[in-house]
Amino acid sequence: MILELVTFRLMDDVSEKRFSAAVRSVDEFLAEQAGFLARQVMTAEDGGRMDLVWWKDLESAQEAARAIREDPRAEPFLACLDPGSTHVSHSELAHSVPRELPW
Repeated sequence: MILELVTFRLMDDVSEKRFSAAVRSVDEFLAEQAGFLARQVMTAEDGGRMDLVWWKDLESAQEAARAIREDPRAEPFLACLDPGSTHVSHSELAHSVPRELPW
């Protein structure tokens, strides 16, 4: 199981209301992707954001990353992100409590 961690900041002109709607604009796209398991979007104490996306395998995550750039449903979300602040990493699950994740 792979965790895709995307950290970013919002563009200065993006309101919380706009961002909330934009986050949801990607949900249907993700649900259609092979290997997609779950997603959580977090706000850090300093205002930074984290998009945690769980995938069955790295190949599924990489294929979705290619496809999202061309899907019009992702445009509202991607337009909210400050491109200079965006960082993507992938990690393989090594240990979990509870042992079985719900997805």
